Amino acid sequence: MYRAILFDLDDTLFSLRGCEAQALRRTLEYARLLSAMPASYIESYATISSGYWAARATDGTETYTREDVVELSWRDFLSAHDLDASRSAELAQRYWTEFCRSHALNPGAEAVLQRLSSRYRLGMITNGYSDSQRGRLEAAGLLDLFDPLLISEEVGVAKPDLRIFQLALKKLDLDPEEVLYVGDSISHDREGCLRAGIEFCHYCPDHLAVAELPDVRYRIADLSDLISLLFPDLTP
Repeated sequence: MYRAILFDLDDTLFSLRGCEAQALRRTLEYARLLSAMPASYIESYATISSGYWAARATDGTETYTREDVVELSWRDFLSAHDLDASRSAELAQRYWTEFCRSHALNPGAEAVLQRLSSRYRLGMITNGYSDSQRGRLEAAGLLDLFDPLLISEEVGVAKPDLRIFQLALKKLDLDPEEVLYVGDSISHDREGCLRAGIEFCHYCPDHLAVAELPDVRYRIADLSDLISLLFPDLTP
């Protein structure tokens, strides 16, 4: 029987693309560069930014710092749309501030968390930066729901490293079989759970569009599916 539910943050509880879109729109409004933001700009920025983040993940901080990634993304984005690229440093800083208070929740997230908190302890293991992860949870009014809240920058290890999962179990004072982890990443979340002996629930809204997915104990397309999964006594 589970006693605690651990969650991933980005692309599980929050839409990362949605948070980026909020921050992009607010930054462009601040800069007064556009009267309205075309929808195509969201995809454009995401494509440019993801390329730099991927390079950073491959090469480490010796090539790009976080600040470099955001500024270079803005430089290329502004240039691509014939906007004032000389403002890239200024707007990169503003964007990060806006991103850290964005809160684009995935459908059903808040209601599901509130319902689960009535029966289970809730915690979180997330890779990312302290200011962005805590800031967005606070902006969404969810920060106090999670104990423990383990952020890779703060604890010094990242998923799928076994140690961050072990730390969560230690803080919960629970055995692995008493915990369920809900996340979207096969490489980070599922792999870490396998190493730690924690059962994994794969959040995958587009699972029907994916040709091959590894076997998991649970797979859900909607966060609300957790209610029927974890409250079987309410199922007709």
